[in-house]
Amino acid sequence: MTTTLQDYFVGIDVSKDRLDVAVLGQRPLIQVANTKKGIAEFTKRMGQLNPKLIVVEATGGDEEALVLSLYQAGLPVALVSPQRVRQYARARGLLAKTDSLDAFNLAEYGKNIQPRLFVAKSEEGRRLSALVGRRRQLGDMLKAEKNRLRTVHVELKSSLQTVIACLKVEVKRLDGEIRQFMNEHEDFKEQEKLLRSAKSIGPVTAATLLADLPELGKLDRKQIAALVGVAPMNQDSGKKRGYRKTKGGRPEVRSVLYMAVLSGIRYKPVIKAQYEQLVKRGRRKRWQSPRA
Repeated sequence: MTTTLQDYFVGIDVSKDRLDVAVLGQRPLIQVANTKKGIAEFTKRMGQLNPKLIVVEATGGDEEALVLSLYQAGLPVALVSPQRVRQYARARGLLAKTDSLDAFNLAEYGKNIQPRLFVAKSEEGRRLSALVGRRRQLGDMLKAEKNRLRTVHVELKSSLQTVIACLKVEVKRLDGEIRQFMNEHEDFKEQEKLLRSAKSIGPVTAATLLADLPELGKLDRKQIAALVGVAPMNQDSGKKRGYRKTKGGRPEVRSVLYMAVLSGIRYKPVIKAQYEQLVKRGRRKRWQSPRA
């Protein structure tokens, strides 16, 4: 009797309390508690199954422990964008949405699309990412409070000013922690020095690139541009040549790069000259509409 090996593709729909797991070719759906114990037992079970690929949808943090556990166990796991998976489902005519359908759709997506495997950050990288992420949150809160200050009733201005002062102190403290982190980790310090040798790249931009773009230096310029979401995409059909636009990618990285370029346009003659050349050749500014 001949034994054939089967390639198992696994899709996992993650919620706060539960994992809904689908294995192509097998039913019923597996349900696992999204807890430390549940994840440990499930990881062991996946090791016995030896799947070809496990696909997990990014859900804003609830999936992190699971993905890291699978990765550390040496299992092939991919962390994918919810938008792309939903587009894939619509292309297949799957308009309904339930946890079980989503899990099976993720497994199908893995089999047919073969997304890039997840590569975990080092412990130091995760710490830097946490520091940078928290600083970003504080920056967003500070911006929101400053915007409210312009329109709030005069009697409430002192409340906003108190919060703004506190946020500024906390942002400064986080900047100090990030600076200390760089000084304590020679490899990150050297990479930061290299990044900051580029005009208009400051400490916040450099730290964000190191934290949220660990693939930098491992992919070529076209791949890294597509990953970040700054690679212009063709909009052509027949004889029509549409305007190239950027889309997708990593918004946190794009945001700091945009601010760095904006600073460069204002204060760095070389970048300003390049920007003016692009505008002269018909490139639209970011805030212009396609018909502007």
